Amino acid sequence: MDSIIKINVEREGNRSLLKESYHNAPYKLTHYGSPRAQDHLEMIIMSASPGILDKDSLVIDVHVKESAHLKLFTQSFNKLHPMKEGASQETNVRLDRDSVFNYVPHPVTPFKDSIFKTVNTIHIDDDATLIWGDIISAGRIHRNEVFAFQKLHSITRIYKDGKLLVTDNQCLLPREQPVSDLLFFEGYTHQATLFYCGPFAKLMKDEMDEILTMEYEDVSFGFTECADNTLMLRAVGTDGELLYSFLTMLAQMCWVFTHDQLAVKAEETTKLEAEVAQRDMAGTDLEKKEVRSVVAKKANTLKKTESKGVTSKTVDTKTAVKKKTVSKGEKIVKKDTERKTSKKAV
Repeated sequence: MDSIIKINVEREGNRSLLKESYHNAPYKLTHYGSPRAQDHLEMIIMSASPGILDKDSLVIDVHVKESAHLKLFTQSFNKLHPMKEGASQETNVRLDRDSVFNYVPHPVTPFKDSIFKTVNTIHIDDDATLIWGDIISAGRIHRNEVFAFQKLHSITRIYKDGKLLVTDNQCLLPREQPVSDLLFFEGYTHQATLFYCGPFAKLMKDEMDEILTMEYEDVSFGFTECADNTLMLRAVGTDGELLYSFLTMLAQMCWVFTHDQLAVKAEETTKLEAEVAQRDMAGTDLEKKEVRSVVAKKANTLKKTESKGVTSKTVDTKTAVKKKTVSKGEKIVKKDTERKTSKKAV
């Protein structure tokens, strides 16, 4: 049976919401607990099937958009039933800028004669954070099906900004390889892998160096910075539930640490924006003062020019009035002289 699961998560305000989803039989995608219990989104993949059967195919597409946070859970162990041709699973993950994705599924349990291939392709943008885990089991241990499967092939590729960061390629062929011997499982029956990829990976490694100093019963592990801003932890044990609990505990530790660092980063960004705003305001006030000064200077210059013009106009007016008065006087004197002259003549 061909099955598809699609998840599209976006951020609105302070909350991460499921914007688009799709699933078909036998799988179901639903909220894990109350959808409003926290700001991030928690979803769980459930199945009505007893497990993965021969010729089954499952495609999981996950897109976590900018600044959205998603935790994805599984319902139970992934059981691989006996097969003749084989089954496959393909998981495609896209993490946009500043997004966070946490996915640690239950262990894969291959039954006798099972054939299974899983390919995980993960693309991460700048400043996105990935917490990714997987656990491989040797089979149904208590039914004496230890490494009784035909083939188990797991490939995980992580890309950052289009460039390949990590490839984890494990191909187990128990009928051709000494999988229980040295350099393989070495007597253990379960193997777990955890990837932590993001801008706080170096700080997270410092935390792990301090916290993971003690020995854990029935679990042996080691971790390293396998690529730029990428941590890889590998653990082996003999109990699937115990190893799953160990891996989910580490994943939760990474989740909490990431959100603490994001909170610190947001606080620093807010302070920086406030400082820039104050500088801009100070710059604006200074510019306003300079503009006012220039305007005042221009106004003073204009006043002086206008006052000179008024003075010259006043002088001209006075002169004109003076000339007019003199002219009138001359005319009056002339008339008086003419009148006197005319009287003498009479």
